[in-house]
Amino acid sequence: MKNLILILLVFFYYPFLSQNLTFSEINSKNILNLLNTESIKNSEQGSKTAVIQIGDNNKANVYDRSKKSDLMIRQTGDFNTTLMTNTNPEIENKQKVSVEGNNNYIDITGNNSNSKEMQINLKTNDKMIFVRHF
Repeated sequence: MKNLILILLVFFYYPFLSQNLTFSEINSKNILNLLNTESIKNSEQGSKTAVIQIGDNNKANVYDRSKKSDLMIRQTGDFNTTLMTNTNPEIENKQKVSVEGNNNYIDITGNNSNSKEMQINLKTNDKMIFVRHF
């Protein structure tokens, strides 16, 4: 019985140790400093990714292995999803995606010399765009 209680205490206490920053430490005075610190870390590595989402239930997943990238995703509306996957570390990636509308889905996979500065501007509802570069 003692072992069970000890195990339960360890499992319930462990998630509290993993938190680096609590919500009480985030306020209007220091949130910009925290965001700028992350931006500086990204710019030192040569890659910048900006995701701007205005609306409800928007999702953006970015997997980028390029050595230098400047990615921008802007979603305005509700239930929009953008997936960007780049597994080519040799090509610079400067893609921009702008979505205005509701329930849109964009999936960009791969990167080559033709797509390194590609821009997608979607201003509609209920559309799917699949882009494959190999």
